[in-house]
Amino acid sequence: MARILLYVVPILLALYALIECALTDGEEMPYRIPKPFWFAIILLLTVIGPLAWIVLLRIERAERGEKAPSPRDVLGKVENMARGQQSEPEPEAGPHSPDDDEEYLERIQREVNRQKLAKQRAAEKEAERKALLEEQKRQQQAKSSPEQPENDSNQDGGEAEDSTKNQAEEDPQENSPEAEN
Repeated sequence: MARILLYVVPILLALYALIECALTDGEEMPYRIPKPFWFAIILLLTVIGPLAWIVLLRIERAERGEKAPSPRDVLGKVENMARGQQSEPEPEAGPHSPDDDEEYLERIQREVNRQKLAKQRAAEKEAERKALLEEQKRQQQAKSSPEQPENDSNQDGGEAEDSTKNQAEEDPQENSPEAEN
């Protein structure tokens, strides 16, 4: 049984990949590699080729936002082709513009909210930083200010006393009780 699977699975993978490659438009080819090259890759690289086709096609379609067809969809197309029926283009089930897409609008709203929150956090951090700097300045001023006012008042008081003494020494008559009368 295992030996049979070793031969059957690669053949079925290659067959599925070849059919899907044949049904895919030239513009939708993964990595814009032409169809003949994809046929060669699928046929020559037994297991890796078909898997590469399937995976890369799914990735390309997911990036474009398209739904990847299931194997049943591919087989349905093959059956329709065998019966001679033209496959009708499937109407697009998704929204036609970004404004109609609820997921897109929700994603944009989440992004806007995330950016607002980031700005708010940055502003809060900046305010905290400024408050911390102000607090540090106040603490430094508080440490240095008790020493300076005492020195300043002593210096000012000493100078005031000195200036009154100098005035009294210069004009003894003005300061005397007789000058007041």
